[in-house]
Amino acid sequence: MKTLYLLRHAKSSWAAPEQKDFDRPLDERGLEEAPEMAARLLARGEIPDMVVSSPALRALSTARIVCETLSRPLEGIIENRQIYLAGSPKLQQLVSLFDESAASAMLVAHNPALTDLANDLAHAGIDNIPTCGLVTLELPIEHWAELLPGIGSLRSFEYPKNTD
Repeated sequence: MKTLYLLRHAKSSWAAPEQKDFDRPLDERGLEEAPEMAARLLARGEIPDMVVSSPALRALSTARIVCETLSRPLEGIIENRQIYLAGSPKLQQLVSLFDESAASAMLVAHNPALTDLANDLAHAGIDNIPTCGLVTLELPIEHWAELLPGIGSLRSFEYPKNTD
């Protein structure tokens, strides 16, 4: 069994409209919500074995905050440039190549691809993963390479404004 955490980057700043999308930083709300979502994982004793992130500033900053909160080494974050513009099929391919030693992994990425990935892998019925939203999927596989559409099940879907 593998566990896949899908984390959409936290809220980013639009204060400088001329700034390239790739270089947008987190805004104040994003800086508050990222550790909050990581703390929810920590409270359940869930710490992903690996973290893979888009290198876009808002995603990588989110990954770093999450890792700090979970006491994971920042140098352990794997940046993959392909994530930035990827759609769900490409994200599925990237996940299928994850290190087999990891029983759980977190993918920090962007919408709409992340929402599409959750729905493609687990028929999750999610309309939109909001910023800093976290989807946890259970995958009945022994190897990441066995990943197929529809194979997973939705364990949880949470986001900062959802406090259940």
